[in-house]
Amino acid sequence: MWTGFVATMAASVALTPVARHLAIRWGAVDAPDGKRKLQKKPVPLWGGVAVYLSVLLGLALLNFGPGGGSTELQGLSVVLAIAAGIVCVAGCFDDSWDLNARFKLLLQIVAVLPAVVAGYTVDRVVMFGYPVELGWLGIPLTVFWLVGCINALNLLDGMDGLASAVGLSTAAMLAIIAMAEGHPHVAAIAVVLAGALAGFLLFNLPPASIYLGDSGSMVIGMVVGLLSIQGSLKTTATLSITAPAIVMAVPMLDTILAIIRRKLSGMRFDVADRGHIHHRLLDRGLNTWQALCVISALCLVTGASATAATLLRNDTLAWVVTACVFVLMVRLRAFGHHEVALVKLKIAAMLNSLVRRLVIGSRPHPIQKRRLANARLDDIWNHMIDDIKLLGAVRLEARYGDAAHGELCREWEADQATTNTDQWSLSVGLQSQEGQSCTLTASGWQNAHSKSGHLLQVVDVLQRYARHWSRALAEEPLPLPSARAGKNAAAKDVTTRSDDRRAA
Repeated sequence: MWTGFVATMAASVALTPVARHLAIRWGAVDAPDGKRKLQKKPVPLWGGVAVYLSVLLGLALLNFGPGGGSTELQGLSVVLAIAAGIVCVAGCFDDSWDLNARFKLLLQIVAVLPAVVAGYTVDRVVMFGYPVELGWLGIPLTVFWLVGCINALNLLDGMDGLASAVGLSTAAMLAIIAMAEGHPHVAAIAVVLAGALAGFLLFNLPPASIYLGDSGSMVIGMVVGLLSIQGSLKTTATLSITAPAIVMAVPMLDTILAIIRRKLSGMRFDVADRGHIHHRLLDRGLNTWQALCVISALCLVTGASATAATLLRNDTLAWVVTACVFVLMVRLRAFGHHEVALVKLKIAAMLNSLVRRLVIGSRPHPIQKRRLANARLDDIWNHMIDDIKLLGAVRLEARYGDAAHGELCREWEADQATTNTDQWSLSVGLQSQEGQSCTLTASGWQNAHSKSGHLLQVVDVLQRYARHWSRALAEEPLPLPSARAGKNAAAKDVTTRSDDRRAA
């Protein structure tokens, strides 16, 4: 194993400069955009090609070197070479031409099929000593796990050295777990992967001179995903679920929270954002090295707990440690607190709806469901006016801006005469991850319809539009919007700047 580690590391050190040269020559570079990609200059991709070729060399050495390889090692090596090769090629194309998300997912599923066809599936899982028979469900579960691991490492790869360091620590822990479970062939391959990543890290640590790219992050996810299953098998096709789940806890939690965040914020799943764990730590004021050390430490803690649980035959230990790590991160507002808040808002909205129906008896207004996920600020404003009017509002105000551009105030007011002097007013405020804030305020006259159930509906609508408004602010330059025309032209609708009260 040590021979394989040293040889693979040396191969990675030799091949990485070659991959960097080819990436620059073929234009596969990651250019800064000032939003998510904050590096000072373009950085070449395709580092995963060097990692993959180094792993292939290590597998060849294990199988055809002195002593040869066992049948189990040879079979697993062939499957990994094919599956990782497919995702590596797909990643290279994605690095160069930015493949469609659905097509990319299809390629990932195709890549894991060799493992399924070769019989590397799970028929039974064991957790806390209780076995669960899966039967034919083991096949889709295996595919789901492998594709999930590929995307978890892919989404995590957003900072210099991060995916490489996480992959290295994960591979080391998997090697120990595999040896403890009596799978030396799995441990040998894990050591080979660790060697390839150790050599690549010399070029990938901050400031990185080359990135893994999708060609590398997906290869790491594919190899780690399959090794985590094979290294944790109690018997043939019987998996102890604790070890792979806890070893991959940090990348998987980051992926799950990304799905929750994008779903509850009205964003498409494949839209990139700055809500991942490394972005949160950087926004908290940590530099790249500090964020890398924190995340690596978290992975080491969860990996060590999975290893200890395997050696001590105590699954509870690993789950308790991982839960404590997550709760601590949320309490420190370092990671996960935003997603937890969104879940609370969603639960509150559901309870509000239930209370209206069961207790208050208020029937919802026929608010039209609109496609706002990709709408621009002007479209969101127009739709918001239409919906808020149905709820009896006669005035709507949106204040939004940031420290760089100042604050804009957009107002709409219906031309409606009334002798009523009692008015209700509700506000909802949100702040985007880029520091842009928005506050939406709706006002209306008190009447027989202005009871608790009605006001809860107003809150629901304002919260919905505030999320989309905040999302739109992060995606387009802060404009000075034009006044609305058309069916609401009779109403007052102007936009002013706090330091310059001019009508748009």
